[in-house]
Amino acid sequence: MAQPGFIKNFDVSSAIGSYRIVAMFNVDFTTQQAADVSQAIVGVSEHGSDDSGRCDVVLSGTGAVEFGGVVVAGNPIVADSDGRAIAFNKADHTEDAEVWVLGVALENGDAGTVGTVTINPFLIVK
Repeated sequence: MAQPGFIKNFDVSSAIGSYRIVAMFNVDFTTQQAADVSQAIVGVSEHGSDDSGRCDVVLSGTGAVEFGGVVVAGNPIVADSDGRAIAFNKADHTEDAEVWVLGVALENGDAGTVGTVTINPFLIVK
């Protein structure tokens, strides 16, 4: 079960779905739904963006995020092209110079499961 820590409300560059990995956009205090491992991850959305173009983002603690594939507790988590959480597999990222990781899965699940992950973004540089 998610236990969010610090939550901040951000402007959004485009719609963000519920339970998605969120990355920074190139404008101050503006976020976007993550769509690539090269984007600077900041946290996860709770309810997605609202009509005003703003979104609450969980920046620390643990958060709920939709899985985009099979995830096993302990897997490092990265974003797929829809901002869903997928397990990091080194072999899938041999061409990427940098990979942003959200944190670690705390439970198992299949695609479509809303599972709990740690929110501790870090960058892998090759």
